[in-house]
Amino acid sequence: MRYYGCKTKLLDYIEEVVTGLSLKKGSIFFDIFSGTTAVGKHFKKLGYTVYSNDFLEFAYSLAYTNIQTNSLPKFKKLSLSIDVIDYLNNLGGKIGFITKNYAPYRENKRQYLSIKNAMKVDAIREQIEIWKNKKAISETEYYYLLSSLINAISLTSNITGTYAAYLKTWDNRALKDLKLQQGEIFNNKMKNRAFRADANEIVNKYKVDILYLDPPYNSRQFASNYFLLELIAEGWFKKIPEIYGQAGMRPYEKQKSDYSISRKASDALLDLVMKAKAKYILLSYNDEGIISIPELKKILGTRGEVIEYTKEHKRYRAINQDGSKIITKEYLFLVKVKK
Repeated sequence: MRYYGCKTKLLDYIEEVVTGLSLKKGSIFFDIFSGTTAVGKHFKKLGYTVYSNDFLEFAYSLAYTNIQTNSLPKFKKLSLSIDVIDYLNNLGGKIGFITKNYAPYRENKRQYLSIKNAMKVDAIREQIEIWKNKKAISETEYYYLLSSLINAISLTSNITGTYAAYLKTWDNRALKDLKLQQGEIFNNKMKNRAFRADANEIVNKYKVDILYLDPPYNSRQFASNYFLLELIAEGWFKKIPEIYGQAGMRPYEKQKSDYSISRKASDALLDLVMKAKAKYILLSYNDEGIISIPELKKILGTRGEVIEYTKEHKRYRAINQDGSKIITKEYLFLVKVKK
């Protein structure tokens, strides 16, 4: 899944630091800014009990499926002659909210999705909602289907990586047919959990072994960068969202993160760190963040000695960046929390 800040390329690096702590099997790893759950899935497969949290609905959908769920849903209440994923893939397209607003349909100029794929999204998302309202699918089944749709949209969106803008010409990926895939569910036999909450409000509710922090680094708000996926996850069935601007963004004022606001980020992190109930705090950050590295160390140092690890990797290039900087220094800060 294309996602700014995803730690897929750094998983081995993070694992090396964590395994060096020699924690017992099943220790609780709390990924409190989970995003696409790349880190959480990795540590779930390593045998940790994983708690996953994000305040965005689409990220919670992914966490519910990838982290909390340990077995493929059976969909026993649905009387279908074929597999549920095949059933949804075979639905005829429908002209609905997504087609009218995010595909080049009639007067609309936005081209996040092809008309064919947008119509497919409208049909699939509406069917999932119908099944949910009729209680024909469980909560687990609902999020499994929703996360399958979110992943399929991500792979066929006409964007570079975020939804802040669509491409003016069609990317080859966006011209492929949208198709849901059977999700991979890994059973690590642990009681993993998914949450949808503000990190600063949930952090002191659970005692954990490792609190992993991967907060937003810069002023680009994830609620706006991924507004289309969030809109898909939330739905538009009870109330049609108000959208605005060239991108067709929906309001996201209530979902702004303090970690992406320079005057608030340090205070937010200090509050989080002071509330933490963890044996270890592990923080990911990089040299392009709005909190300076000395300030990060000062904040983390309030809870114990700070050990610093660094690694250089090729940076993500967004649509509004000139590519002049191609290497980013990624930091991992480890704190053994003083009692």
